[in-house]
Amino acid sequence: MKTAFVCSALIATVLVVACSAGFRVIKGSVLIRTPTEARIDLGSEDGIQVGDTLTVWREERWEGTSTRTVRVGTVRVASMLDREHATVEVLTGFLRERDRVEKVCYSR
Repeated sequence: MKTAFVCSALIATVLVVACSAGFRVIKGSVLIRTPTEARIDLGSEDGIQVGDTLTVWREERWEGTSTRTVRVGTVRVASMLDREHATVEVLTGFLRERDRVEKVCYSR
């Protein structure tokens, strides 16, 4: 019980510091993939650009009914398809459709 409280307090502190420091996380997902590239539902409207590197995350079952988020790879934006979609090349890992892609943006 005490450990859960400490973890919750730590997470809340990190979020407050991150937000006050000007962090912003852009989140999207993998729509279609091949072994070397994928199409994602993020585009220029979301603030990503050609050359940006994004982290890929996946929700996996863990210990029965619980789930955990696992980092499964990285991708680089190869081209913008339109304001809401982009093509990415796979740098590391193996993507699946519905994996989550994220880019952390820092404001200064």
